[in-house]
Parts: sequence; structure tokens; C-alpha cells
Amino acid sequence: MRGNLKDADFKMALIVAFGAFVVIGVTPFAIYRFAAGQRLIGILDLAIVTTIGFGVLRAWRTGRSERTALLMAAMCSIGCVLVAYLGGLAGVLWVYPVLLANFLLVPRLHAAVLSALVIGSVAMLDSVLATLLHKAMFSVTTVEVSLFAYVFAWRSESQRTQLEAVAAHDPLTGASNRRNMAAELKAAMADSERERAPVGLLVFDLDHFKAINDSFGHEAGDRVLVQVAELVRRHTRKQDRFFRLGGEEFGLLVPGADTTVLRRIAETLRSRVESEVRCGERVVTMSVGLASYCPGESAGSWQRRADLAMYQAKREGRNRVVVDAGSKHAAARETKAPGDAAKS
Repeated sequence: MRGNLKDADFKMALIVAFGAFVVIGVTPFAIYRFAAGQRLIGILDLAIVTTIGFGVLRAWRTGRSERTALLMAAMCSIGCVLVAYLGGLAGVLWVYPVLLANFLLVPRLHAAVLSALVIGSVAMLDSVLATLLHKAMFSVTTVEVSLFAYVFAWRSESQRTQLEAVAAHDPLTGASNRRNMAAELKAAMADSERERAPVGLLVFDLDHFKAINDSFGHEAGDRVLVQVAELVRRHTRKQDRFFRLGGEEFGLLVPGADTTVLRRIAETLRSRVESEVRCGERVVTMSVGLASYCPGESAGSWQRRADLAMYQAKREGRNRVVVDAGSKHAAARETKAPGDAAKS
């Protein structure tokens, strides 16, 4: 369901930055080539600039960054070999930035293959590297640059993944946070409309949580939140998405579940919390609101319907599940579970 939205955004930023560097950096050399009468190399430089510029615009318009990045890396790799062949030793200097760019633009394995092809192709050019010593020095230096780039790319990706995980999750409960929920809701909405499959949202809030903090202290309140989070994980599927929205309020995104299934899940969680979560001798309960996604509505509207259903559960006495009215109408033809009508 995901789609790696954050990875795509990061990759797009790299593509745009790299494209800008290529256009700004190579265009003056292309102009110089034509002025110096080196038309063939000048045409090659312009072809590289044009291809890269077109790739950036296409990626920006379509949002497809992976193929564009691979195309850009391949084009620059081929181009630098041709420039080295046509321009002699001066053209070899372009190999080094291209090796670095490969590891920034494409996955490390693809970058390693492209870089190996570039190094091998240039090393075989006797017209550029005339002696065995020159070939050896070129091969050693370019392999070292590639190894450093590989390690840098690996470390950068690892650290970025860790930072994104920290930024997207609540440190106390391990649940995703409100910021991450916005992206998850949009992805779920797109999947639901594309696959014509239902998806639902539960919003639940622990009842009288302030009284727990006041009576037992905030550390005890934190332990209650952790207990609830662990319970939710035990009783939900891997594809369900669990969020802490703030304080004692949580959300659960449930793909593939119609209103009847959502109601059953909500009742299970509510009853499990009531029977299993304790703070001292005090029973912990929660109020749950649920809403099924209606195709065409906004993420804000969908979440707001679930919030209003949860507030209604609070007003009606807490420790209960309320189905959003819009979800009830959308599910008018669904078969209701026994006893559902009495509970709502």
C-alpha cells in the first residue's frame, strides 16, 4: 500500500539538483567546444545537457523518479566515456564526478555496474591512457573513488532511513505519529479507489486519562499508553497502520475492511482494553469512533468523520463504539453483525 513516498521525494530532490548541476556545469563547455571548432564534442555535450534537462522535466511532471535517475546515470556514464575518447586526457576528468553521481542517483548495485563499465571502457582507450602505468593509476584512483562513493551512499541511506523512522514514530509507544498519518491516509485512499476496495479508520481515546495521570502520576499514565499500544498490535494485522495522534488519542487505519468488519475490530479492541489494561486497580476504558472512506472525499473529511463519531461515543457515556453516520448510510446494504444495532 505504501509506495515509499518519502524515498520518492528524496530521489526527486537529487534528480533536480543533479540536473541543475549538469546544465549549469556542462553548457559553458559545450559553448567553448563550438567556439574552438570542436563541433563533435560540443554536440555531445549539448546532447547530454538536453537529455538530462528533458529527464528532469519529465520526472517533475510525472513523479516517476526511479527510471529517470537510471536514465540520467546511464546517459552521463556513456557520455563521459565518449568525451574521454574524443577529448583525450582532459575528457577523462569527467569520469570522477560521474562515478560519484552514479552512487547518488541509482541503487548501489546499479551504480557499481555502471561505474565498472565506465572504468573498464576508459582504461582500454590506448589513445587516452598510453602506458600501462597510466592505465593502472587511472584504474586504482577511480576504483577508490567508487568505493568511497559506495560507502558514503550506504551510510547516507542507512542514516536517512533511521532519521525518517524516528521522525515518523512516537518514541513512547512506537506508533506512527500524526505527521506520518497524513501520508498513509492519502496512500490508502488512492489504493481504495484504484482497487475498489473498502478501507476504514478508527479513532479512539482513553476515557478519563487525566484522572489517571492525576491519581497515579505521569509515569503510570505512560505505562498505560504502552499497554494499549502493545494490545492494539497483538490484535491487528501487519498491513493495518497504527498511529498516536497526541496525548491519549490513537488512530488505526484498516485496509480491506467494510463497516461491519470495522465495527467488529473496534468492539474487540474496546473490550480487550477494558478487560486487560489496568493502572493499579483502576480499569482503563476507551471510546471509539469509526468511519469508512467514501470515494472522492478528502483525507481531512474522512478523519473528521471518525473524530466526530469518537466524540459522540464520549457524549453517550464513554467505553463504547460509534459508527459515523455517513458510514452507516454507505453500508446500508451490508449484513450487520448480531447485536450491532443494540450496541450503537
